[in-house]
Amino acid sequence: MSPDRYDLPIDLVDTPERLAAALPHWFNAHLLAVDIECSLTGVHYCTLALIQVATEERAWLVDPLALKGLMAPAVRALAEVPWIVHDFSGDGVVFKRLYDVIPATVMDTLLLARALGYPQPSLKTLSKLKLGVDIPKDEQDSNWMLRPMRPTQVSYAARDAALLLPLLRVLAAEAEANRHHPEIGPRLAHLPEELQGVLQRVRNYHIPDHFPVEVKARAQGLGAAAVRKARRLSELRLAWGNEGDVAAVMEMGNRWILARVQYPPRDKEALARTIPNPRFRNKRLEALWEVLGSD
Repeated sequence: MSPDRYDLPIDLVDTPERLAAALPHWFNAHLLAVDIECSLTGVHYCTLALIQVATEERAWLVDPLALKGLMAPAVRALAEVPWIVHDFSGDGVVFKRLYDVIPATVMDTLLLARALGYPQPSLKTLSKLKLGVDIPKDEQDSNWMLRPMRPTQVSYAARDAALLLPLLRVLAAEAEANRHHPEIGPRLAHLPEELQGVLQRVRNYHIPDHFPVEVKARAQGLGAAAVRKARRLSELRLAWGNEGDVAAVMEMGNRWILARVQYPPRDKEALARTIPNPRFRNKRLEALWEVLGSD
């Protein structure tokens, strides 16, 4: 079945005036579907590039890159309305880290699907199984810092949020039909406690003090210089990735960084041979050598 049946009218919220126009719709909703898209640097360090909000009738794409200082009060206002999300354990960390906001009420379709017995309930899998919708995921790991967004990014982002409400209805009906099931029933009964545990972990979240590769370099006894370089390379990866340089995220994985500080390249040419992506190599080689070529 085509996903088009779940396409909703879309409003881009990228000015104070458009935000003011969207807020009454959100406050009047009894439940909001909320999703996010970020730079590819992980929940601990990413830049929030987009918030998708949907009701039964409409979807809004909220642009934090354009709204900047208005985002914190906007998210606080949004959090007054109950949310439906898919995997709050990740998205919640982003809202907590950036805005210190946790919604008053959350329903998580991932946790509900797990309680019903689906072992790997990604939104793509559940949409196919429960709604008959095959979601194209070509844009999932695309550059969400790009402006203007491509039409395919806009439709992908809006649809992810728009699918959450119909998915919740289907899963809720299945939960009601199985509440006396000998295996599923107890898991459903435990679901509120499980969700509270997720919320508590998000409330208690603190950004890590050290990068994983920095910790590993120290654990392997590579020395203070190697640890320092591992941290600096990690910082560059995050800075470039949060600017929208997807190649920085892909090329500078933890294994690559650890290998470079453990076995430093002899010269700039040797370093260049470790970077397969020619565009990234040409753009970033000098900055990388400035770190790795130093004592």
